Amino acid sequence: MIRRSLVLAALLILSAACALGNPVEEKNFLLLALIERTPAVARAIASDPELAKLHERRQWSDAEIAAAADALKRLYDNSAAVRELTDGALRRSRAYIRYDAKSGRELLAAAWIDAARGIDNIIDVYETGKPPRYPLIDSPSSDVKSEAYTKLLRTVASSLDEEHFTLFFQPSLQYALQLLAINNRDEAGRHEPMEEGVNAAAIRRIAATDWKQFPYSVIVVPGYGPEKPGLRLAPEGRLRVELAARRYRQGKAPFILVSGGYVHPAQTPYCEALEMKHALISDYGIPADAIIVDPHARHTTTNLRNAARLMYRYKMPFDHKALITTDSYQSSYIESDPFSKRCDQDLGYQPAKLLGRVSQFDLEFTPRIESMQIDPLDPLDP
Repeated sequence: MIRRSLVLAALLILSAACALGNPVEEKNFLLLALIERTPAVARAIASDPELAKLHERRQWSDAEIAAAADALKRLYDNSAAVRELTDGALRRSRAYIRYDAKSGRELLAAAWIDAARGIDNIIDVYETGKPPRYPLIDSPSSDVKSEAYTKLLRTVASSLDEEHFTLFFQPSLQYALQLLAINNRDEAGRHEPMEEGVNAAAIRRIAATDWKQFPYSVIVVPGYGPEKPGLRLAPEGRLRVELAARRYRQGKAPFILVSGGYVHPAQTPYCEALEMKHALISDYGIPADAIIVDPHARHTTTNLRNAARLMYRYKMPFDHKALITTDSYQSSYIESDPFSKRCDQDLGYQPAKLLGRVSQFDLEFTPRIESMQIDPLDPLDP
């Protein structure tokens, strides 16, 4: 039986992750975290002879990933606990929503394949120096070819060798997580669980909101990261905030959702969304409980994706029109074919359905449920 806190985490996916341990693990590898915390499933996997052969692997070949997928499908067929986990918490989480039409055994296999490829990608980037999806902001914090870094990796590996791992994926998983940690790449886990912190007041207000009183459910404001070190909020970001405050005072929506993580310059100590929230409150008098924060998005694609996730998770009306408010340059980009192609390339889907332009600064949209799909190939904001 999965304990109550785990079920809630699965249902909320990314939101309550840190209540369970390492939020970076939970957000990137929900399937693996669920397995680890479900004793009957963990026992079934630990005792499987085919999976045991893969126990010492650090990276996965395509053949090994496929072999593990086949073994997991067989376990789904033979283990009631594995079926309960897959058809229950895993499917309800919506974290693998793009595989929702698959049978249980195929859903389990697809979720595993995503996790394995995510682990391999982290090792490729933060051990060997393969360029990440966005090299300027997501690269390792050190020179991976340096002697000091090589020694550090040996120490990490030696430390993990002392651990007693019972599940076949744990050596690789923990090595990947250690690589993120030593590069200060914990962005995905910062401010979690948001429901108990940065978004607690807004969630209480959401529950009492009469949505019929507003033409839009929320005003989404994508962040703009300053390139100048030490600058907390770029002028472009401040102008976007001013526009959003104006729309709020006009009664367009009961909430403003500011979206942007720790992005520019690389390894910045400042979070775009938190700085925008501070400006909305201190400079424009917007109530704190009218502001929803997404402190994780690193690109325009994930600004919209994460906004959709929070709207779904916080039970905002998913079929109600929402507003994207930003400068005219980004607004035009969001409406363009290149942006649509970038969403297909990076996400594999469109995170929002654009409904039309209201002004040079505003686009109407509705969120899309595909946005719930986690992406461990983008480990700083999966």
